[in-house]
Amino acid sequence: MKNLIVYYCYILVPFGILIWLSKMEWINPTLFVGCLLFYALVYRTYTDGKRLAAKKVIPETKIWKLVIPGTRIYYFKELYLK
Repeated sequence: MKNLIVYYCYILVPFGILIWLSKMEWINPTLFVGCLLFYALVYRTYTDGKRLAAKKVIPETKIWKLVIPGTRIYYFKELYLK
């Protein structure tokens, strides 16, 4: 996942689908909050970690450390700009 456009699609499309499902009232607010927490804590951690591992910034065994709040700010430039 070295391509920046592909990475943005991976992180924005699921969020957009979640918002769309909420706007169409196909999911209730409790399920929306649960899915949003899953997206923020699990999905984004995994996708950010896989991008950093693919770019050889961190080893794959250290992906779990991105769960710690504030850790992603150290890799902001590598994740979102390069």
